[in-house]
Amino acid sequence: HEKIHDFFSLPESASLLLRGSNNDEIVEITNVDNDLREAYKQQCIKLNASVPTANDLFYDVTTSAVKFPGLQIMSIATIGTKVIKEGHAGFPVYEFVLIRDATFAKGSRLFVWFFNKVTGKDKDKREDQATQSLNRIRVLPMDDGSITFECNANLSITIKIPAALMKIIPNKEKAEKTGGESLCATLKADIPTALSDFRQEYMNWRNNA
Repeated sequence: HEKIHDFFSLPESASLLLRGSNNDEIVEITNVDNDLREAYKQQCIKLNASVPTANDLFYDVTTSAVKFPGLQIMSIATIGTKVIKEGHAGFPVYEFVLIRDATFAKGSRLFVWFFNKVTGKDKDKREDQATQSLNRIRVLPMDDGSITFECNANLSITIKIPAALMKIIPNKEKAEKTGGESLCATLKADIPTALSDFRQEYMNWRNNA
């Protein structure tokens, strides 16, 4: 299994999965400070992920913009990645742990100001991480000797809706259900595409190695 472990250890392999089907922007964080390592450690504990190591890599992932007239809403997620070996077979497993995320807006100055005001981003205060996420990508050997890849994703999101918005949401239960269904649809569309691209890249790498 050394070849596939070597492939998992390549920084560009992790980037391929993090980029997803939307071709999100990926930047590796090379200057990792103690605050980031400590936040990573705490998230690993909360999510029951493997213990962090000195070989773990960190990335900032900027997601595709959600566009409104005069406004674009972007999100930057900081993710810690590690490669571990699983079971007696020793196949590699990726663990992706969301450390922190931040949302920001671009566009009309008035709309950006309103977005920051409504969401509380104009206030300088520290809050607990509202989104918790642990993704594991593992190798599945098939009966015919080939392999495939499986993703197990755990995602928890806590959304605090400002009082100003609560007053204009007519049906809060329906809004929550719709938001959850939209998120699930996005994940179902994104993950299979990312895994398929990852498998194809592995096949290309193996054939040229």
